[in-house]
Amino acid sequence: MKLFKSYYVFSPALRIWHWVNFVAIAVLFVTGLYIGNPFFSGPHGKEATFATTMAFIRFLHFSAGYILLAAFLFRIATAPFNKGDRLVIPAFWREEFWQRFKATLEEYLLFKEHEPMIRNPLARTAYFFFYLLLVFMLLTGFSIYGLSNPGGFWDTLTGWVVWSLGGEFQARAWHHWVAWIIMLFFVVHLYFVVREDVFRRNGEVSSMVSGVKFFDREPVDADELKEEER
Repeated sequence: MKLFKSYYVFSPALRIWHWVNFVAIAVLFVTGLYIGNPFFSGPHGKEATFATTMAFIRFLHFSAGYILLAAFLFRIATAPFNKGDRLVIPAFWREEFWQRFKATLEEYLLFKEHEPMIRNPLARTAYFFFYLLLVFMLLTGFSIYGLSNPGGFWDTLTGWVVWSLGGEFQARAWHHWVAWIIMLFFVVHLYFVVREDVFRRNGEVSSMVSGVKFFDREPVDADELKEEER
């Protein structure tokens, strides 16, 4: 029988951000698809209700966008107070990082099993680029939103994004493509966390509820977690 030791990894602030992010992105993706190509309408021969109008779908989309922005600012604001939740910046300059990156990749490609890690470099790299994609979606989303009110707050603050991408059509296209990249990230992320939980039984899935992961031997990056908590 294996004995597992628990490691507290994710603070309440990060867990709240994670789940708010999940809901907001899900709403944004579904409503965004509808805005780009309406795929349902009210009953034929009857007056459409507000719930089936484009205005309502746009309201949901923009509301979720504001929630996503608020959650992102919350994440930035709380990071300094929770050292274990530091912003995801992979240590690309360290040889050790690439050795562990290679070991993780080899396991995911089913070559060989790597040593247990609290935060493996492959995941850290993916999260880092996820942050960048999130910033891109917020900038393009609010810049497109600002077009409906020329000279308004969002047009003044982010209007440069639309024109730097070549105009409204190109900005909408980029916004759409990156949304699909984020969905791809979600699918791959879900697969890996479930896989990790099944093969290692370390509570990878439940850790975003409890904040705790479990390991039957000390993770190779355990010292790094201790340094963060000092």
